[in-house]
Amino acid sequence: MSAMASIDARTAAELIGEAVARATADGAGVSIAVCDETGCLVAFQRMSGAPRFSADFAIAKARTSATFSTPTSALEELYKDRPAFAHSFVAQGSYFLGRGGVPIYPAGAASADGVIGAIGVSGATAHGEEALALAVVDAADGLSSAAT
Repeated sequence: MSAMASIDARTAAELIGEAVARATADGAGVSIAVCDETGCLVAFQRMSGAPRFSADFAIAKARTSATFSTPTSALEELYKDRPAFAHSFVAQGSYFLGRGGVPIYPAGAASADGVIGAIGVSGATAHGEEALALAVVDAADGLSSAAT
């Protein structure tokens, strides 16, 4: 994969396909969303058996992770003792402060400024959603879930 400033549709579709394959192997029905670095949706799939609410949550997780260049689990931890602030924060931008959103960087990106998008997964357990998102990004050629 060549260097890119934003995740492209082909790469986003490949990530979705890999997530579907892994979720299917685990017997899970999930929704998966990939957004670009600005939080705009690039690709999405809701698998058979995924809860209806998971579609909106997957998109919100990807949007949140891309917008803030951080895993949504880090935001969950940051705001866990500030429920009033967390509620206000979520209401401002359809953000999601729970596990399952992971930023996407080109391999070797030196800082959070290098984020090219994010993936959001919803419909399984919180830890399972995050593990799936991390595994998919880190298995992709030329991509990483963390800046180096």
